Amino acid sequence: MPPPVDRRTVLRRGAGLAVLGAAAPTLLAACGDDDSDTGSAPAGGGGLGDISVRLSYTPGVAFAGTYIAVSDKLYEQAGFGEVTLIPGGPSATPSPTDVGTGKAFLGVASTPDQVAAARLNNGAKVKIVGALYQKNSYAVTSLADAPITTPADLVGRRIGVQAVNTTVWEAFLTSAGIDPGDVNVVPVQFDPTPLTTGEVDGWFSYATNEPIALALKGFEVETMLLADHGYPLVAQVYLARDDTISDERDRLRAALKAEIAGWVTQVTNPARGVDLTLNTYARDAGLDPELVTKVAEVQNTLILTSDTKESGLLTISDELIETNLATLAAGGSKIEAADLFDLSLLDEIYRESPELISDLPAVPAS
Repeated sequence: MPPPVDRRTVLRRGAGLAVLGAAAPTLLAACGDDDSDTGSAPAGGGGLGDISVRLSYTPGVAFAGTYIAVSDKLYEQAGFGEVTLIPGGPSATPSPTDVGTGKAFLGVASTPDQVAAARLNNGAKVKIVGALYQKNSYAVTSLADAPITTPADLVGRRIGVQAVNTTVWEAFLTSAGIDPGDVNVVPVQFDPTPLTTGEVDGWFSYATNEPIALALKGFEVETMLLADHGYPLVAQVYLARDDTISDERDRLRAALKAEIAGWVTQVTNPARGVDLTLNTYARDAGLDPELVTKVAEVQNTLILTSDTKESGLLTISDELIETNLATLAAGGSKIEAADLFDLSLLDEIYRESPELISDLPAVPAS
């Protein structure tokens, strides 16, 4: 029998997204520390000034493309001076808040419901300007000898669900047409050992998290992505303020282009971002290189799809926007597309730089 799962092997979690992360300093700067507010365009080494980018969680391979954009001087080539990466985490203010208040010029939020809630409930004047993950990584993990591969397989089964994920779980069941009363929910924490010992039949997880950790421990597992069964939210969404989109388009377009170029490199050569994660941005976290490598591979299947291969990274198809809006509405966040999304900058970027599409590799097998 495979060894038990070490709690430290299980990846830390953000709100709605698990990333391979670590405890992080309050601020990471590409060119040293700077206590000034870099949300707007202060004087800096480049014509576009310094820039701050708010990440959705603590340092990890989920931000590999951003690390490449900084380390390979793509931001500098675009005209920026110092790039400050502001990590998120369990105790951090929400990314839409940091962007909305000007603490960060550009931000990444785990999922669009965070942005919708900030706009609808808190008056945050922010919009989504791109989505890295075309599928969120929410999943149900089961053992291969008793697999759960469709929502119908959940009926009558014991599923471990963490308290923080209850809202998503219930919304998924509704979208999938499963009566919550037909599924035995077992309150759990984050260590998936109960799945390996038979205490539960399935585990609410993330495709970039528990399935990988369990497989590396020798367990044969099945992973059912919620995005494939009625819960199609995009994830790792980029956001900016409304007035930034309207009044600082050149600066925002340059930042997004640097990010896209970094991610084109990462999906083409995942080892590049793995190296930066392990040896630079999360070097003191004691991360397992094999685990980080596998997460980067799985992550690519969420980023590079037939749609983004054709239209470019960060783009969101009209159909996917509509399904996201419907999913948000089912969860109580009814919002119009024009109030949540503005993808016009991506159109400009790819019109000017079509090589960012043609340089993409083949779509990986999921």
